[in-house]
Amino acid sequence: MTGRPEIAIVVQRYGTDVTGGSETLARAVAERLAHPFRVTVFTTCARDYVTWRNELPEGTSRVGGVEVRRFRVEEERDLGSFNRFSEPLYSAPHTAEIERDWLRRQGPYAPRLVDALQTRHGDFAAILFFTYLYYPTYWGLRVAPERSILVPTAHDEPPLRFSLYQEAFAAARAFAFCSAPEEQLVRSRFPIEGRPSAVAGIGIDAGTQPDVERFRIRYGATRPYALYAGRIDAGKGCDEMLDHYTRYRRDCRGGAELLLLGRLAMPEPMAPGVRYLGFLSDEEKMAAMAGARAIVCPSPYESLSIVLLEGLAQGTPGLVSARSPVLKDHVVRSKAGLYYRDAGEFEEALDLVVREPGLRSAFAEP
Repeated sequence: MTGRPEIAIVVQRYGTDVTGGSETLARAVAERLAHPFRVTVFTTCARDYVTWRNELPEGTSRVGGVEVRRFRVEEERDLGSFNRFSEPLYSAPHTAEIERDWLRRQGPYAPRLVDALQTRHGDFAAILFFTYLYYPTYWGLRVAPERSILVPTAHDEPPLRFSLYQEAFAAARAFAFCSAPEEQLVRSRFPIEGRPSAVAGIGIDAGTQPDVERFRIRYGATRPYALYAGRIDAGKGCDEMLDHYTRYRRDCRGGAELLLLGRLAMPEPMAPGVRYLGFLSDEEKMAAMAGARAIVCPSPYESLSIVLLEGLAQGTPGLVSARSPVLKDHVVRSKAGLYYRDAGEFEEALDLVVREPGLRSAFAEP
């Protein structure tokens, strides 16, 4: 091997227009490693994780200075059919063969990606796999386990109990975790002792000072507001957040608006005080975060939240679900936010940061 050592990164989706925590983390790591290493990303042609539909061209390209090899997904996913197949498996005994069938149905089923990794694995000093859950990680870890590093981005969800993931976690040579609670969860489920591991966290680029006033004028954000950014989906806790906000709006006269940014994966909320702004540029998103009274993170299933970290970098406190051990731990240790267990606590916490603007400044202090 001559020149810069070669590193491979395996991730289910990849690109500047691909949203998702693990995908964003994978791209950030790839671009930061691209100077000291020659980085090759193995990924799919899918942009959407719901269907895994092939939307991006197959083949090799360069994205942000990184070589990206895309492979077709051989089977699209019908989410309703997949969920009907999955639900009984979460609570009833089943075979390893059924679990592998489940893995294929879940997708992205891209066997040619795994074949290409098999062909080239000897070129790489290390292979990093992002997210334990998907087909490319499970089968890719078998290709060269002695040089494989798993970044699980794991949270407590039913598939984590499947026996096939005992095999996946047994195959990895080393682990990188986003947070201490994530590491604790993995260690409680899998015997990973004796192998290298580290809580690496997630790096955030705070960027330049955002133009909050320009954002407020363009989007008519003249009143205090809380912000949710990400996939707007019941699975991300958005239904519960909207229910809690409705109660807050009813009980707190003159309360904050709730602004939503991101892709709709549920009907657009039409409740009073809630406004959906769609996708914003990175500059506008940072301005929206900097101007908010709080960044709401309602999902109970997180290994860490990039949106929360971006908000904290702008000096905006987090308002997070206590059902996420990771997010609760982060706002407690950082002293940069509040957590809520139910609608009453959500209402009190949001009302507090709106009524006491000085509290926002206190949360932002180092």
